[in-house]
Amino acid sequence: MVPNEIIDDIPVNQSLADHWVHSNVRPFYPETKIRYLLVSNEVISSTGNKTWLNLVPAMRRIKKSLKAYRIRKVKVGTSIAMDVLASSYLPSVGKFRPDIAVMRPMLEFLNHTKSYLFLDVYPYFTWAAEPDHIDLNCTLFASHNITVTDPGTGLVYHNLFAQMVDTVIFASSKLGYPDVRIWIAETGRPNAGDCDQRGANIYNAAMYNRNAVGKLTTHLPRGTPAGPGPPLVHIRAVQRGPETRAGDREAFQGAVPERDERVRHRPERGDDGGGVREEATAEAVEGRGVQWEDMVGGGGAGGGVK
Repeated sequence: MVPNEIIDDIPVNQSLADHWVHSNVRPFYPETKIRYLLVSNEVISSTGNKTWLNLVPAMRRIKKSLKAYRIRKVKVGTSIAMDVLASSYLPSVGKFRPDIAVMRPMLEFLNHTKSYLFLDVYPYFTWAAEPDHIDLNCTLFASHNITVTDPGTGLVYHNLFAQMVDTVIFASSKLGYPDVRIWIAETGRPNAGDCDQRGANIYNAAMYNRNAVGKLTTHLPRGTPAGPGPPLVHIRAVQRGPETRAGDREAFQGAVPERDERVRHRPERGDDGGGVREEATAEAVEGRGVQWEDMVGGGGAGGGVK
C-alpha cells in the first residue's frame, strides 16, 4: 500500500511514483501474486481536503508507473471508510458527503481501469451510534426473523452489513456509476472496548466473524440485494497489534491476542448451552475462499450480548 504520508507529493513527482513501484512492487512481481495495489488507506477519513484532491492524481501516477515497468495485471485502488457517506441506514437514500468532491473522479478512474472500490465495513460502529434503533443481531449476521425493507426499492435486508454496502452502491449510482465493483477491504468487530462501548465483547466478535465466514464461504455465496454477485471480502481485525489503544477506532478488533498463532476461544454460551471450542489456522481458513490477515475464532449462533 502506498502510504498516506506521500500522497501529496506523488501527483507532482512521477519519479517518486516510479521509485515507489520500483522498490515495493517490481522486486516481488510476478513471483508474488499481486493483484491489487491500494494508494493510501482511508485517506479521506484521516487527512484534510488538500490530500483528498491529490488522491486520484496519485492513483494515476502509480498506474503509469506500473505500465512503465510492464506490470499490467495489477489493479490500482484505494480504501474508504463508511464516513464518506452523508447517510448510511436506508440504502436507496444513500449519497456521498457533498464536501468530498473526490468521489466522482475516483469512481471514474476505477470504472475506466476496471478496478474496485475498496470498502472498510464495520457494522458495529453504525449500530453503536444508534443501539436502541438497530437490532444487535442484525449486526452479527444472526437475525433470523427481523428484516428491514427499504421503502425506496422494496429490497429486503437481513443484516446491517448488506445495508451498508448497498448504500455505497446507491450513492455511486447517483454519481453516474451504478456498476462500480465493490471489494470489502476490511471487516470485523471489536472484542472489547471502553466502559461506554456497548456490545463490544469477545462473544459478539467471535459470533460476527464466525457468521460472516459461514455466509461468505457457502457453496453458492451471495452478495447483497443491490449487488447480488459473489462477495469479495478480506476479513480483518482478528488480531490487535501493540499500536492500538483503547478508544481508537481500530482498537480491540477481533478475537486473537497479539501474535497468537492459533485461535482458542471458549465462549460462555453456545448452540447447546455449553462451551464451544474451535481452533483454526490462517492456512486452513484461507483454503475456504476468504482472505485473512490471520485467523478467527468460533462462537455460538445465538443472539448478541449487549
